[in-house]
Amino acid sequence: MRRRTLAILTALAASGLLAAGIAPATAADDPPDGAAYVALGDSIAAGTGNLPYVDTDCMQSRKAYPQLFARAFGIDVASSACSGATTADVLTEQLSHLGSDTQLVTITAGINNLGWTTLLQECAQDESSLACQAATGGAFAALAALPDDIGLMVATVRQHAPNAHIAVTGYPMLFGQVATPCSIGAFERTPVKVTAAQAQFINVAVMQVNGAIAAGLAGYALEYSQMTGIDANVSFVPLTGTFAGHGLCDTGDRWISGFVNGAPVAARSLHPNSAGQRAIAELLVEALG
Repeated sequence: MRRRTLAILTALAASGLLAAGIAPATAADDPPDGAAYVALGDSIAAGTGNLPYVDTDCMQSRKAYPQLFARAFGIDVASSACSGATTADVLTEQLSHLGSDTQLVTITAGINNLGWTTLLQECAQDESSLACQAATGGAFAALAALPDDIGLMVATVRQHAPNAHIAVTGYPMLFGQVATPCSIGAFERTPVKVTAAQAQFINVAVMQVNGAIAAGLAGYALEYSQMTGIDANVSFVPLTGTFAGHGLCDTGDRWISGFVNGAPVAARSLHPNSAGQRAIAELLVEALG
């Protein structure tokens, strides 16, 4: 089914029904029955932090993986991805490009349900602080609900795009193996160093988010097939293996930016850089091709 999805997109590109390009489509650009390829999600899908932006409100970059993936096939992408988006935001703000002609939807969403930015800011500095403990408590509650949130999000996308393959990515772990305190930039002019315990805490949190996303998608797929008797036409695309060796404090080239001060570049903090976005796009080409 995944090969069929990319075969359709490639055929559309070859026939001229889709124009090559990397700029996100607007609602006015969409055909009445939906764009062929639609990207949804949060700052990872938006490519936040990688200038220049094609949408400054959502910090949506020309170097985001959906744009790079689309370029590989000579097609357009209609991207609604927006920095800070939760799964609820996907449902309320990002479905306008979908329709019966939509053949592929890629989604990166879920981690912001946990209040991820607050969790990182508080716990990267002092995991024993009251602020970190409060953020952690809220994150655990959201994590427990995340499989259901993912299932609802995918089910709703399916209602709006009944013929599409839906590919949901996971998240990369931020850190490699940290043996000694490692500098990852500065936050509010204060240098930030991460200990092995802090790096492990954050990596475990990402692993738990990835597990919840995979579980939610698997649960949806099982229920869909039981109700309809056909395959759910969804896939989970993990990123952890691809990013191995390229995290912060890691042995290879960094594919994730550390803490960065000053607008507009501060938004790149703890996000995949341009090399990381390229790696995600290449993984999707391999996984869906």
